[in-house]
Amino acid sequence: MRRTRRFHLRPRGLRSRRGVALVLTLLITFAMGALAMGAIYVNSNGALIGRMAEREKELRYAADAALQIGKSRLNNDPFAMPDTSYAQLAANSTVLGANGQPIPNVTYNLYAGPTGSTTGQFGRFASVVAEAIGPRGARFVRRLELQQESFARYAYWTNKETQPSGGTIYFASGDILWGPVWSNDNISIHSSGATFNDDVTTAQSIISPGYATFKKGYTEDANPITLPTITALSKLPGYATSGSLNFTPPSSGGATTVRMRAEFVAVDLNNDGDSTDVDEGFLRVYQANSGEEDWLRADWTTTKTSATNCGDYHRVLVGGNKVWKFFPASVHGTTSATLWARNLWIASGDYTSGTSGTGNITQSAYSHGNLTVQNIMSKPLSNLSGGQPAHRCFLGGDPHLIAVERDANGGVASGQVGGDPTTFTPTAGTATKGHWKPWTGAIDPRLQAKRPYDAAYMFPIYRGQNTGSKGVIYFNGTVLLSGTLRGRVTVYSSAYVIYGDDLRYSTDPSGGTCNDMLGVIASQDIFVADNAINTPRDANGYKNLDDTKDLYLHGVQMAISESFTVENYDTGPTDANDCNGVNVGRGCLYLLGGLIQERRGAVGLTNGSGYLKRYSYDRCAVQIPPPYFPTTGRFMDNRYAELDPGQFNVTSLFSALSPNY
Repeated sequence: MRRTRRFHLRPRGLRSRRGVALVLTLLITFAMGALAMGAIYVNSNGALIGRMAEREKELRYAADAALQIGKSRLNNDPFAMPDTSYAQLAANSTVLGANGQPIPNVTYNLYAGPTGSTTGQFGRFASVVAEAIGPRGARFVRRLELQQESFARYAYWTNKETQPSGGTIYFASGDILWGPVWSNDNISIHSSGATFNDDVTTAQSIISPGYATFKKGYTEDANPITLPTITALSKLPGYATSGSLNFTPPSSGGATTVRMRAEFVAVDLNNDGDSTDVDEGFLRVYQANSGEEDWLRADWTTTKTSATNCGDYHRVLVGGNKVWKFFPASVHGTTSATLWARNLWIASGDYTSGTSGTGNITQSAYSHGNLTVQNIMSKPLSNLSGGQPAHRCFLGGDPHLIAVERDANGGVASGQVGGDPTTFTPTAGTATKGHWKPWTGAIDPRLQAKRPYDAAYMFPIYRGQNTGSKGVIYFNGTVLLSGTLRGRVTVYSSAYVIYGDDLRYSTDPSGGTCNDMLGVIASQDIFVADNAINTPRDANGYKNLDDTKDLYLHGVQMAISESFTVENYDTGPTDANDCNGVNVGRGCLYLLGGLIQERRGAVGLTNGSGYLKRYSYDRCAVQIPPPYFPTTGRFMDNRYAELDPGQFNVTSLFSALSPNY
């Protein structure tokens, strides 16, 4: 039998491939190895980044700690800050950690110097720069810009809280204070209570703090702050001279000796219905002759003075129309020296001749004989009719007083007329009581067109019209202030400052707009005058002869040698006016700004004499203090900046940060 051989056929795809499993195994092994290496690398890199972040954090901590060391040094060492360039405060110094131990391998260099405007017009700034250095030369550079604290940031600041006799001054009767409060003395609270709405700090202690409400708490035993010295203000007269705003009053005595007054005037130059534009602020300055001090102040002290400052309005013919003109009381009467006034009223149809004086809208309120100030005061405003303005008093030199300001040399047409805001009396040989100071620079054509009568006597405040103006007005003597301010200025008197009438901002500061800012510095006291404008007198009933019964003052007040106070605050009427429903002699004293003084001064008594305080805080003074206003010497944080360590050069940095202006 034949044996048959059988063959089994295999598909080509199933043909044997030697080594495939080995290759696949190797690939998987390599992949796992790569993943492991990647994980190791990532973990190592993360650890490295973490260490770098920790090192950067250490260097940043070191730089910030060094900056605070530098700030503390500047605040406690008055000689640490150089006048120019910069000083190195520390070199290769170690930084202590929170545990008091040095941070290993970390040192720092520290530099400080003045930066920003070198004049201090917009505040005083400095920079502290810290360079932290780690292992292998790693560096972190950080800059802290500091601003010197302005006295203008305080709503209330005193060195002494005692009377000159030694008696204690209290916060009492529900006093409410807004803004930061500071005293180098004990702050005493009366049992009648007080409320403080901001920080309260004293270099000594709070006496009876339980009687007060402290909305933000209080601090005791702080390092004292000192008022600036006269030497520290020595540059201000030069800044004023640059803008032709340096004046020399003829007196440096107290409030009753003043013979120069300065009045701020805001003018609507572009006819837009307001006087709040940047170039619409001016100043005019009047100097009274010797013996005219009472008249300049509008005092009650003599019949002559009050009769020449106070009066009423009559209608007279001007260009065929009847207009109201002001006539001082001294020109009312039947003497040869005053008949011209009555004849003028008769010619204008505003006066009926005869003993009764009836049939006349003005004279029906009183007899047509000699009009005294007492007559004016005794007539209620309800007697006014036909649009007659209220009876008034004006400071000496005011255009309304033309009838007593010009003598016969001025002629009937010049001197023997009624007054209004345009009847300005410069000099020209006609002024009998004083003269206005002329402005010698260029006159804005708009001002000349708007006010041709006094444009040549208006000193521009705005630098665009007065290129030398630096925002400083200096009086080397005693000055009386009033008016409406448009601009940002500091007024500095080497003697006393007197307020004869309101001094307000052109832009209402209650709206939060910081257009205007005033600083007033007196080497001696700052007084509110006891005159016919601020104080009513008794004549069969009290009467106010100002546009308002209250006094309004805007600005930061600084009395270096003594106080901000009211003249004769303890005399005069006690119930002539009211202040928010409370009977008082002279009404409310509305002060918006700050009050800085050697010793707290009185403005009234509890019996009603003087004023009631109604003080408000102006936060604009913190943001934009008055130009060159004194600082406390303490530095406060302003802003931080990080610097590129690779490009850092301390000399170049401070040179760039200190422009010469």
